[in-house]
Formats: sequence, C-alpha cells, structure tokens
Amino acid sequence: MSKYLLIMNGKLSLRSVLVSGLGVFSDGYNLYSIALVTYSLVEILKLNQLEEGLLVASSLYGAALSALLFGLLSDIEGRKRMYGFDVLLMTIGAIAQALATSFPMLVASRFILGMGIGADYVLSPIIVAENVEARRRGMAMILTFAFLWGWGAIVAAFVDQLTQILNLSPDVAWRVVLGAGAIPAASVFYFRRKIAETVFFLARVKPVEKELETLRKEFGLNLKPSVDRSPFMKKLRTSALMIVVGTVLWMLYDMYSSTFAIYGPITIAYNLGMTAITFTYVAQLGAGIPGQIASMYLVDRVGRKKLIVVGYIGVAFWLAMYGLLLTHPEIFGFNFQVKSVLTAAQSLHGGAAELAFAFYMLNYLFSALGPASIIGSAMVTPEIVPTKVRGTSQAISVAVDRLFTGLVVNGFPSLVSTLGLAAMLGVYSAVALASALVTIYLLPEMRGKDLEEVNVSSASSS
Repeated sequence: MSKYLLIMNGKLSLRSVLVSGLGVFSDGYNLYSIALVTYSLVEILKLNQLEEGLLVASSLYGAALSALLFGLLSDIEGRKRMYGFDVLLMTIGAIAQALATSFPMLVASRFILGMGIGADYVLSPIIVAENVEARRRGMAMILTFAFLWGWGAIVAAFVDQLTQILNLSPDVAWRVVLGAGAIPAASVFYFRRKIAETVFFLARVKPVEKELETLRKEFGLNLKPSVDRSPFMKKLRTSALMIVVGTVLWMLYDMYSSTFAIYGPITIAYNLGMTAITFTYVAQLGAGIPGQIASMYLVDRVGRKKLIVVGYIGVAFWLAMYGLLLTHPEIFGFNFQVKSVLTAAQSLHGGAAELAFAFYMLNYLFSALGPASIIGSAMVTPEIVPTKVRGTSQAISVAVDRLFTGLVVNGFPSLVSTLGLAAMLGVYSAVALASALVTIYLLPEMRGKDLEEVNVSSASSS
C-alpha cells in the first residue's frame, strides 16, 4: 500500500483536472465544430466525397504525427516541459483555418490543429492519472475528458447558432465557428506552462530537485524518489501486450464513435428532420452528459470493466435495432416500403423517424455510461503501463488510433453511399460486441489500484 497522499492535498489534484480539462474542452470544440460546418463547406468549396473525408480526417492525421513526438519527449524531458505547446498548436491551427482561402489551406490548418489535439491526448490523461489518488482517479479522468469534451461540443453548437441568429453569410459563419476554437485553447496556455511536474515522473523517472522543492513548498508533499533503473526498451517490450490491448480498444471504439460524432449531425440529424444544432443539444444534454455523470459516480465503485461491457452490450443492441428499423420497418409496426438500403434512412418519417432517433439516443446513453467515458477519455493505456514508458505507450495508442480513425472517417461518406447506413450500423454493432469481449478477457481492472508504488508523505511530518 503506497503512502500516496494526493487525496489529502486536493490543491494538486484540482489544479491538474482544471488545467487539463480546459484543454480537453478545446479538443471537444475543435473536433466537433467541423461536423457543424461540413455541409456548408462542401457546398461553398464544391468538395467531392474524397475531399470531404480528407477535410474531416486531416486533424486526425496531424494528431497521429504529433502524438509520437510529444509522447516520447514526455518520457525523456518530463510531462511539464511539453505541456502548453499542445494548446499553442491548437490556437495556431484554429486561427489559420478561419483565414483559409482554399481547400489545401484549410486541410493544412486542420492538420496543425490536429497536432495540438494529438499532443493533448497524450499529455493530459497522463498528468491527471499521475496526480490524482487511486480511489478517485477514474472519476477525475472522466470529468477531465469525457465530460468537458462534451461541453466543448455543446459550446460549438451554441457558436454555430449565434452565427445564424446574427444572420451571418455561410462563408463568414463557418470561419467564425472554426476560428472561435482558438479562444479556449489560448486561454489555458499560461497555466499549462506553469503546472508542476507530476509526482510519478519525479519519483520513478527523473527526480529534479527544483520540482521536488515545488512539491514541498506549494503542495506540502515530501517525495522520496525510487527511480526505475530498468532499460527503457526492455520496459517498453514488457509492456507491449498492455499497449496493444489499450490501442485495440481505442481503435474499435473510435471506429464507430468518431464517425457518429462527426457525421451524426449530417447523416442522422438531417434524415430525421433536425438541424445539426438541435441534434447536438439533444444528444449531449439528453444522453451524453447524463451517461457521463453516471459513469463518474460508478467508475471507482463498480470498476472500469463492468461499465465498458454493459455499455457496449447496450450500444450493440440499440444500433442493431436502428439498422433493423431501416431494413425491416414492418417489424416495428410501420407499413412503408424500403425501396433501397442505400436510401433507407431518407425513408423514415413521423413515428419511424422518432423511433430511429430514440434508438440512437439509447445507443449514445449506453456509450457514455461506459466506453465513451472510459476508453474515449484516453484513460486505458495510462493506467495499465509503467511510469517510465507511459508517455511513449500512450503516444503509440493515440497515433495508431488517430491514423486508423482518420482512414475510417475519410472513407465513411463513400461507404454510406455504397453500402447504406443500415449496413454500417450492423458493422458497428458487431464492433461493439468484439470490444466487450476484448475488455472481458484482456483488460486488467484498475479500480482503486495505484499506478505504481510511490512513497509520499506530508512535508510537515518529515
């Protein structure tokens, strides 16, 4: 049992959550805002399906590249040294995309934006995990990531709504929506540069005396380092299985969730007669945030694995119901004919459309209860690998996931037009069940467990 007293020093935990969470809020805003303006951009820039997919996926490709760089450096130089540059890249990218005058410029700007987001997906989960006590770590990480990411998406919808209230032209509106993402990112830069180095990095990797003194003076913590002397590559090799498990779970989650997050307001909302803004408000406030609150309450009580499995079973069932409604509406008491599986979603009207949206909302609620809040919060890999290689391990998970997700998102418009939404829902339902099996058999339960043994005592008692 470690003498890990961070729970007795809420100042350090709270600062980590707030500083990290504001950056993740920016992630949510910047990643979701493109979903709200994609339709306008396709019309204004006359984009084909391949260009549309590349526009949306470009930030994911940028994230894959930067994750590897920032992750490795965070294991060498420390978490603190790299923190802040992520939101700086986000700020630059957000401003640049608002000023873009051509499709290549917009793609390049979103690539830079994605580099900031990828770096943040590496650094923020690690910093929160390493600065919050074990029995509340799950709640803190969900609060920082899933919960604040969702609010970032809501604010993006609100900004989009303001552009409509102000009657801005479509060419100005999309620039305002995308450019406003620079505000939350820039606001947190100073605080990230001033954050203290994490307890675990100082204890297990690089005990810098200046940082140890900061812990003593600012937080009243006296840390006794016990440096991990094992070779870096050996540690990485012995952690390979856990890195693969964390990466596969994240890939499978994002395979369906990112396409829904990005194309939901386009593919689903318009088919159901809703605006993208209304869709965002209803989905986030009616399912996403309630599910996240429940997950925060339960994750450190019942554990990560149970919530992920229950969530995925719910996701699989409700997506399957949605797909079945598109192909066999008669099962649910509707007598209209589906002329083509490729246009089945457009056939939904009245009660059928309402039932489809109910299925989607129930899928979203179960996702928020488990996989979205836990896997989507990037908390799996940081919890199951050693401190010495935590940054690099998380970087591998982020890079592989972002690259894979970029390819899926890039191809989603073409797949939907070729196979139909019902077929895609069937695939995603199967993916959810596969993810549940991986969780059951391969993921270790980290509820209440310390990341590693760290000797920390109150500075006043030493």
